[in-house]
This record gives sequence, C-alpha cells and structure tokens, in this order.
Amino acid sequence: MSAQALVNLPNELLTSKTSLDDLLSQVDAFVIKHLASSSDSNQSNTNAAEYAAKYHLATPGHKVRARLCLAACLDLQIKYNDMLIISAVSELLHNASLIHDDIQDMDETRRGVETVWKKFGSSVAICAGDLLLSSAYGVLAEISDPKLLPSLIKLISKRTSSVIKGQCDDIEYKNKPINSIENYKNIAKAKSGTLLGLPIELALTVSGESEYLHLAQKATGAFAVGYQVVDDLNDVTKDAPQNGRSKSLNIVFVLADAHSMNPIADAMLLAEQSLSEAVELAKQLPHSLGTLLISLAQQLQGQIKHDIGC
Repeated sequence: MSAQALVNLPNELLTSKTSLDDLLSQVDAFVIKHLASSSDSNQSNTNAAEYAAKYHLATPGHKVRARLCLAACLDLQIKYNDMLIISAVSELLHNASLIHDDIQDMDETRRGVETVWKKFGSSVAICAGDLLLSSAYGVLAEISDPKLLPSLIKLISKRTSSVIKGQCDDIEYKNKPINSIENYKNIAKAKSGTLLGLPIELALTVSGESEYLHLAQKATGAFAVGYQVVDDLNDVTKDAPQNGRSKSLNIVFVLADAHSMNPIADAMLLAEQSLSEAVELAKQLPHSLGTLLISLAQQLQGQIKHDIGC
C-alpha cells in the first residue's frame, strides 16, 4: 500500500476512509497529549518549557519524518497505537534538534515565526528542546511489545548521538572550514540523514525486519545529502559571513574552497547524483517502503531541473 493510498487495516480505530493526513493529525494530538501528561499532575500552570515546546509545534513543517514513518508502518501492517508511538518519536526528536539548532546558529525565524530562543530566550529554549527529547523516550513506554524496548532505545540513542556529532562538526566548521566533499557529505548524513532514516528503521524494528536497517540508512543518507545541498543553494546569502559572524557550512563555500570553477553548477550536480542514488537504494527496500522517499527525491530533482532552466 503506498503512502498516498487510503488505509484499511484490521483495527477498530482505522477505517477505509482514514488517510495519511488523518493519521498525521492523530500523531499531533498524541504528542500534545503526552507533553501535557508528562508534567507533574500537581502543577496548576503549564511550565515554560512545555509552553515553548507547544509554541514550536504549533507551526508545523512538512512532517516528512512522520510521513515516512506512517507510510512504512502501513506497508508493514504495524498496529495502530505502535504506529502513533514511533511516528511521535520521530517528530519529537526532529523538533528537539531544530530548537537546539536554532540556538546554536542564532537563527531568528523558522517556519515564518520567531524561533523559540528568540521569543522565550535561550535558557527556556534549551529546556524546551530537552523536554521534546526526553518525551521521545517517554512515549515508548506504551509500545505493545515490551521486548522491543531494548532494541528501540538502543537504536534511538545511537541515532541521536550521530545527530549530535554531526552538529558538533557543523559548529566546528565556523572555526576550521573544510574543503572536502566527503566530509561535507558525512556531516549531512549525520545531521539530516540520521533522523530521516530513523522513522523507517523504527518501523522495520517493530515489524521484525531488522535486516533491512542498513539499506534504509544508506538510502536516507543519500537523500539527506541531496536535500542538504538543495537547501544550501537556497541559503547561500543567509549562510555567508555577515555582522561579524563566520560563514556557515554550505556546499557552495566548501566547493569554492576546494577551487571549484563553478561551485553552483557543481553543487547541483552533487545534489542530482545523491538523489539518484537515494532513488536506486530506496527501490531495493522491501514491500513499498521506498515509495515515499522516492517521491520526495524526485520532487527535489524536479526543483533542480527547474532552477537550471531558469
């Protein structure tokens, strides 16, 4: 069953008219309910971290990770509640990383509104990110098969550590620029690919098909490089040195430092190659697990071709 198809699973909470968007709304409600229930029941007021976390979640992005997780769960016939749980884990971890990333990069807006640190201060933003991070582990307590917990916790911890390393390498770039394309790709895979692959990996783990974890990681890692390059091409001006700030890690600057004669064109070529690799790897995933990833990669390829045409 594809990600865009209507679902019809043997569960009383799903009907033949339940769509992916319906499930996304249910994941959102599940996350908010968990954040509220995780607070001390004796508290009469919402604490600052919870309030700031909900502020951040109120302006959603494209929810790519939740979509990837839900699509994988539908293909693998995973139970409804488990599907909500691991989709929530994927979104909680991603949004925790965004809040902390905005603090470190001093970005003042995200999704058209003020970032959490800009609106509430860095101290509250750190706590809000920590709350989302801890909540990702908290929701796992409701998984239907407790025997899965060691594998799930180990996987989440390993992938979170990878994101942290990627972010540290990104920060280090401002002090010690790199001109290695391979180093850039490794950072992109760690920062973005890790949490893009995790939703599919969680679904594979819950369904007992762990033998495909490495393939899922490779496919999403290649997609992440392509995605990051396209993002960098859109952010060249934003990432350039300004107001006393060092330049941010951006493939255009990396290629220029590597003496590329045309860093923009070379960046587009790298994006196209990475996305094509992601498509080929995604095709090898079992069932229809790679369908949504392939669609996302092809959308980015279309954007690159449009930009070249312009």
